[in-house]
Amino acid sequence: MAPLQASAPDAAPPTAGLTLGIDLGTSAIKITALGLDDAPAGEASADFETIVSAPLAAEQSPADWIAALRAAMQRLAAELEASDRDWRSRIAAIGLTGQLPTLVCLGKEGPVAPAITWKDGRADAWAATRIARGDHYPRTGMPIDGRYLGPMWQFHFEHRTEEVEYVLSAKDYLLQVLTGEHVTEPSTAAGYGVYDLKARAFARDLCDFWHLPARLLPEVRPAGSLAGTLHAAGAALLGLPAGIPVSVGAADSACAAYAMVGLDERIASVSFGSSAVIFAATPAPRLDAQARYLLTPHVQAGWYGRELDLLSSGTGYRWLSDLFGWDEGEIDQAAAEAPAGARGLFFAPYLGGGEQGALWNPRLRGALLGLSLGHGRADIARAYLEGVFFEVRRCVEVLAENGPIDAVRVAGKIAESPASLAMLCDILDRPVSVCAELSPAATGAARLARRLLRKKAQGTHVQEPLGMRTPDPSIARIYASLYAEYLVRAAACG
Repeated sequence: MAPLQASAPDAAPPTAGLTLGIDLGTSAIKITALGLDDAPAGEASADFETIVSAPLAAEQSPADWIAALRAAMQRLAAELEASDRDWRSRIAAIGLTGQLPTLVCLGKEGPVAPAITWKDGRADAWAATRIARGDHYPRTGMPIDGRYLGPMWQFHFEHRTEEVEYVLSAKDYLLQVLTGEHVTEPSTAAGYGVYDLKARAFARDLCDFWHLPARLLPEVRPAGSLAGTLHAAGAALLGLPAGIPVSVGAADSACAAYAMVGLDERIASVSFGSSAVIFAATPAPRLDAQARYLLTPHVQAGWYGRELDLLSSGTGYRWLSDLFGWDEGEIDQAAAEAPAGARGLFFAPYLGGGEQGALWNPRLRGALLGLSLGHGRADIARAYLEGVFFEVRRCVEVLAENGPIDAVRVAGKIAESPASLAMLCDILDRPVSVCAELSPAATGAARLARRLLRKKAQGTHVQEPLGMRTPDPSIARIYASLYAEYLVRAAACG
């Protein structure tokens, strides 16, 4: 099939007024319907499971993704039909985003095995014997470890090469399901670990290094460009008319940052989900001398994102909630009952089998430091949140070394707790505001899809944040001292 051009259709349907953003996240599919005036028309989600079949394993079934997508679309339809029975005719374009790096090996009859997610650490130790973390960084912008698609491929699937027709990331697989096209874009391609930033293409020598046949890789097109149109099977899956243009989208971190702060260099976005993603835009390819952050192609050509990812902020939050039998949000309530510093208790939050963030150490493990018989559950809750926020501060300070960060904008469950927001603000010692969108990555994908509509604006409009918090100077000084002590204590967890 001849490659489709990245231009838009001649005209959007005359009644079109909505774009859909679909985010294939780490634990759920999220969908946002966005009006062309930026007004959210509806949102829905559906969860799926992660399979832990062995130590350090984290796999998912692509069939579960598809089932979750169908369920989420049915929920969205029920919400939209309550006020607009003709909403399907108003869908002008669809945008995609998703978790990465997550490996899908596609054969003639579909995926040949479960997807290997970015949380899977089985290849870490092996990859470290093949490559030092910073060896490919000047070319790829990625501090490569065993969680990129190239090393994942060689470790898990090299012996099955004859079965595989395409190597795709999660979002690219979903795109194939909806359109039949095998396409990616630069921000997702970077997660393959074989994408050359300067050449803006997959590099054959890097593919050879990981024994990854270049013929298995998808075509790379610009972020937000046309991938194809919704084919019959994709239309049936979504319950929409066939022929709707589908954008190739961008990575979830880039889409979320785009929705939260646009291309503002001086505001860092922090998305709290299963992981915490700290992201700051830059119009120049600023690599870090110590390879502490990812340099990710952004949604706008010529722009990049400096990105740091904490592995287990949300998953650690759920683990601690389950351990204490707490409902959603009770950690925040309990933490608010304890004083700053949790009465000398520190929690190193490296619960995901190592850490990335600014540290990139697979040997790090979580630890409670300074625990005594005098501590209670509220102290542990406070120490956990402080530990996560201390790591966010570590990441923000790394970003600030290469460009000023004047403020931080956050999204996720933290936005529901004023006490936790205040704690984060005081720990960061920077103004903090809350993103208005409930699903920034899906919203960013929906906005990118507008690029397919020739007559619509191409700007980087950002919703006004929900208020701005400023640090309490007296508490910020306390936390500055606690942060210095935390850095010393946490260094012993490797």
